[in-house]
Amino acid sequence: MAIAITYFIDDKLGGVSSLNLNLIQHAPQGFKQSVIHLEDRSLNVAKSGIEYPVDKQIQFVFDKKSNVYSVLKKMRKCVANTKGALVLNYGSEMAMLDHYQVMQTTYQLVHDAYNLNLAKNYGHVVDVFICHNAFIESELKKLFPSRLNDIFFLSHGVTIPDLCRKERKTDEPLNLLFLGRFTKSKGIFDLPQIARLLRKKNIKVKWTCIGSGPEVNDFKNSWHPDDEVAFLSPASNKEVLEICQQHDVFVMPTKFEGTPVSLLETMSVGLVPVITSLPGGIEEIVTSEIGYAIGINDNNEFANAIAALNNNRLKLEQLSSNCRNKIIADFNVVNTSKKYYELFGQYELFKKDRQLKKLKVGSRLDHPFIPELIVRMIRTVVSLSM
Repeated sequence: MAIAITYFIDDKLGGVSSLNLNLIQHAPQGFKQSVIHLEDRSLNVAKSGIEYPVDKQIQFVFDKKSNVYSVLKKMRKCVANTKGALVLNYGSEMAMLDHYQVMQTTYQLVHDAYNLNLAKNYGHVVDVFICHNAFIESELKKLFPSRLNDIFFLSHGVTIPDLCRKERKTDEPLNLLFLGRFTKSKGIFDLPQIARLLRKKNIKVKWTCIGSGPEVNDFKNSWHPDDEVAFLSPASNKEVLEICQQHDVFVMPTKFEGTPVSLLETMSVGLVPVITSLPGGIEEIVTSEIGYAIGINDNNEFANAIAALNNNRLKLEQLSSNCRNKIIADFNVVNTSKKYYELFGQYELFKKDRQLKKLKVGSRLDHPFIPELIVRMIRTVVSLSM
C-alpha cells in the first residue's frame, strides 16, 4: 500500500516552494503525494504558480478579514484522516495543528531562523525536525535536548543541469546575476549601490535581476541611468537556468537566509557566488575555494570581490569549476531526496501522542466562538473607514 505524504506549501515565489518541488519531483515508487496550497490573499507577494506533479492538489485561500480560528478549522478539513507523513513549512499549518489533532506524523522543514522560531513555539506538535545546515541543527538540539533522536540534518538538493557557463574573454564585461524575491530583506537595494562602487572603479559589468515581489517598482527606479540592468521573470526553472548559464557571478547581499536554493541553482551552472556571510548554509558552502562570503551590509567588500573576479579571470574560471563540482558531489537532488523519503517512510516509528497547547492566534477579534460572518463584517467596516 502506498505511503501518503501531504505537503503544506504557501503559494509564494521563493526557495521554499522550489525546495518542496524538487523533493516532490523525485519521490520513489510507493508514495502517494498531495499538496495543500495556502494562499493568503492579503499579502502582496509574488505567487509561485507551481503545478506540483502530485496525485492531489488542494487550493486553500484566506485573507486578513477572516477569523483566524475559522481559517484553522477549515484548514483542518483539508487534511485527510489517514496515516502517513505531513510536511510543514510555515506557521499557518503549525497553528492549526496546535488546535486540532491529525492522524499523520508531522515533519517540520526548518529552513532558517523564521522556522527555528516556529519550532520553539510549536515544537510540541512536531514529530520530526529536518534542517538543511549544521547551524540550524545545533540550534534545534539546544532547544530540544531531550529529543535528539527526532532531529535530522538532511541537505536539500537541486537538479544538475547539462548547461554550464562558458569562459568569457578578458576584455568582456562580467555578467552579474541576482536571483530571488524582490524584497528589502534580500538586499535588492544594495545592488544599485554596489553598481555605483563598481563604476567608480571603472569596472564594466552587466546586471540581470530575476524575480518578482512587492518592491519591484522601487527596485527598478533605484538604479542609475548608466547601469546596464535587465529585469526578467522567466516562466519555468528551465528558463531560469538557461539565463543563469549566460552569467558569471551570483550577487546576493541578503540579510536573512538559511541555505538558499538560488545559491545551489546558480552554482550548479558554474556561477561564482558573492553573497552575504550568514550563519548556516552560506557559511558552510561558500568557502574561499567556492566564492566570496561578505559581511552583512558591506557593499564596499561586495564591489571589491566582484572587481577581484573581473581582474583575475583565471581565478574566476577555477572557482566556477569548483562551484559546479561541489553541487554535483553534495547537492544532487537525485541523491539528497532519497534520505528524505527514507525518513518519511518511517512515519509509524516517529508518531507521538501530541498534547495541544492551543496558543492564542490573531488579534482580540479572533476568537473560536465569534462567528466568521461577524468578524468579516467588522473588519470590512473598519477597512472602509480608514
